Amino acid sequence: MNKRNKAYLPEEPPWVKLYSMNLPSTRGGLFYNTFAYPTKISPEAIAVYIASHTKPGDTVLDTFGGSGSTGIAALMCEHPTESMKALAEKYDIQPEWGARNAIVYELGKYGAFASQVMANPPDQKLFTEAVNKLLKATEGELPLYNTKDAAGNQGVIRHIVYSDMVLCPRCDKEFTYYAGMVRYAPLRVDGDGICPHCGHKSKASDFPYVTEEVYDDLLKGSITLRKRVPARVYGQTGREKWVRAANEEDVAQFKTTEALSFPREYRAQEIVWGELHRAGYHTGISHLHHFYTKRNFLIMYSLWKKAGAFDPQLRDAIRLLLLSYNASHATLMTRVVVKKNSKDFVLTSAQSGVLYVSSLPVEKNILTGIKRKLKSFEDAFIYLNRCSGHIDVINKSSQHLAQPDKSVDYVFADPPFGDFIPYAEVNQINELWLGETTNRTDEIIISQSQKKDVSRYQKMMTDVFCEIKRVLKDNAYATIVFHASKAAIWNALCAAYSDAGLSVTATSSLDKQQASFKQVVSEGSVQGDPLILLSKGVGVHSSVHSQTILDEVIKDDNSDTTKNERRIYANYIGKCLNLGITVDFDAKTAYDYIARKMEAVE
Repeated sequence: MNKRNKAYLPEEPPWVKLYSMNLPSTRGGLFYNTFAYPTKISPEAIAVYIASHTKPGDTVLDTFGGSGSTGIAALMCEHPTESMKALAEKYDIQPEWGARNAIVYELGKYGAFASQVMANPPDQKLFTEAVNKLLKATEGELPLYNTKDAAGNQGVIRHIVYSDMVLCPRCDKEFTYYAGMVRYAPLRVDGDGICPHCGHKSKASDFPYVTEEVYDDLLKGSITLRKRVPARVYGQTGREKWVRAANEEDVAQFKTTEALSFPREYRAQEIVWGELHRAGYHTGISHLHHFYTKRNFLIMYSLWKKAGAFDPQLRDAIRLLLLSYNASHATLMTRVVVKKNSKDFVLTSAQSGVLYVSSLPVEKNILTGIKRKLKSFEDAFIYLNRCSGHIDVINKSSQHLAQPDKSVDYVFADPPFGDFIPYAEVNQINELWLGETTNRTDEIIISQSQKKDVSRYQKMMTDVFCEIKRVLKDNAYATIVFHASKAAIWNALCAAYSDAGLSVTATSSLDKQQASFKQVVSEGSVQGDPLILLSKGVGVHSSVHSQTILDEVIKDDNSDTTKNERRIYANYIGKCLNLGITVDFDAKTAYDYIARKMEAVE
């Protein structure tokens, strides 16, 4: 064919290349670190998909809004960041940049609240002034982070590492988990413990945790909690940062602050437990205040109440800033980890998607933490106030959409992954501060506590996909991000969109540069999040067995000398979806099968 005839060929849509590669999604950028949210996706990555599938002025729908990343991504199409432009250039994608509008449905109260704030950003200068005024007032009222360095000089607490107390089964004496399980040179937390009193050595699990009866003045009665004491104090005197072992004065200060009274007007707020409760580390944790040291709860409460004095737009923005720090950094779910070659603990946030309290919980200085978080919000609000697009946030289930037929140009959605994360249970730590928690009746999830099985999950997902098909314009597309390690959940998803009249046009993966905690530690986890491009119509249904597909993927996986079982499974899922084949392998079963195949080859 000559060049002149080629000119008459229709141009390939800009989105086609997107599904021939695994586009990266980094845990960073302008908006990612403003506030944490389980399974959050970088808006910069989403924006590339939106700009490739739509035109300026088009309307984008997200039926599972989460923290509002799709809405923010739609706005970002107007002012692409350098990283967005670099991403498009690197992968030879030609998106059409320009303002888009978004409709975001989110059932969760916290996600909807965060989305509303970002959709209606305050003036950055007024926001900064208000936050600084709030912090100054609180510092003057509650000077509770005072401490002393090793030389006795007055300083300020940066954070304190606490330790649970355990009991030696031989000498019947108490000692700290820190003293018995933590080793130095190199730093590590051992699976074996040594009693510092008698030298008895055994598995760490053989040393039972010590509990104590504590009077709870909110509940007007005694409760049983794990006994813990300060172990290491990290502080600052002037400009000098320091660390030292906790002493008797620290223990006395801890007891004093724990004895402080709650505000008279505050009423205890109950935690509604579901799948995440653990009889061990959640001992005695029945209400919100049990997740905090008394000091941190009182400071968070003071900040929250003072924020209410500002006008609604500033008030809500300030409260989102507080919540961005709250569940991740202000509670006893904050933790330390040990990294290779590190001489001391590395401070980190709460584990995403769970309500885990470690044996070495951390109390951070909330006031200095909020100051550090302020910059990311300032940058975000400056950027958002330049955008001309708008976001409509609807705090309802997406099983019934208010939009008219064929009114939406594109859908980008990240549905709940079956039983992967119980969002309502996780987010209640923040939602209880908002005064209203998510209605779990409408939560689309597989949950024993909610009596929702795979079939119920599939039915609810089908309702949403039926609505997506109804509001999508003809020849428009929906990109679905999904992650599951169980075949039954994949098949439920496939049945849901197929029964709704949608079919698979293409598949690929969103390559997260750093996997979430649950993706790292879960047995049978999957690398990356598969992407599914759906359109109206009936899809293909091949008669090929899925084991044949898995064999082909194993054979074709020659990207390196060591085959990556998680990547192979993700590619296997993609091929099954493209061909309309039932998924027969759970991730763990597939990994065992891959290992056997590799052994046979060797």
